[in-house]
Amino acid sequence: MRYIISEEIFKNNPGYIRGILQLKDVDNYGADDNLYNILKAMEDNVRSRFIPDQLRSDPRIASWREAFLRFGSNPNKYPPSIENLLKRVLKGNELPYINKLVVIFNYISLKYILPCGGDDLDKVDGDLFLTYAKGDEIYTPLNETEPMHVDAGEVIYRDDRKVLCRKWTWRQGDSTKITPESKNVMINVDGMPPVGEETVKAAMAEMADLIRKYCGGEVSMAIINESNNVYE
Repeated sequence: MRYIISEEIFKNNPGYIRGILQLKDVDNYGADDNLYNILKAMEDNVRSRFIPDQLRSDPRIASWREAFLRFGSNPNKYPPSIENLLKRVLKGNELPYINKLVVIFNYISLKYILPCGGDDLDKVDGDLFLTYAKGDEIYTPLNETEPMHVDAGEVIYRDDRKVLCRKWTWRQGDSTKITPESKNVMINVDGMPPVGEETVKAAMAEMADLIRKYCGGEVSMAIINESNNVYE
């Protein structure tokens, strides 16, 4: 399997990098009180660090909103995932405990202010691509059953048959969502300036440690960037 990010994405978004963690034979079953507690503590930490009305002016959020505008998407209507996650927490909502892996990457997202997402590799067809949509690709929204087409020109994450995530980081698809049964998983950690490679690598390292501790299995990591846009 190859993982390919379009050279045009790097050209249009200088300094962008994507960290990936490939997981093999993890155990994603059950709930863990310690994981739950560290997520709740990080939610409280976020509420102490951010003022809701000033969220969009934070450079780490503003850069994603600008990236969305560059591919023609309105970030007010389709907010980047990290902005949406922070908004939910700042409104006083608790993030649900979906499964161990989702809790872990939500915790990392909040701590490092980075978009994170994951997919069940056993449900992926062929290669993985982060690229611009032609407009005829098929996408089924998370927890829905009716497929829809995507917008031409938007950034999509897809495999050889379907779209896994729309508008770069906006919304996960249903077909490859992580469930308790997921054993082989790909997790993405996105860095957009002013967030650089050092922060992305720190987030990946902490995530890998948490995955090994709570889910076991094997974890391998890599960085995809403008000088190396293909991962085998």
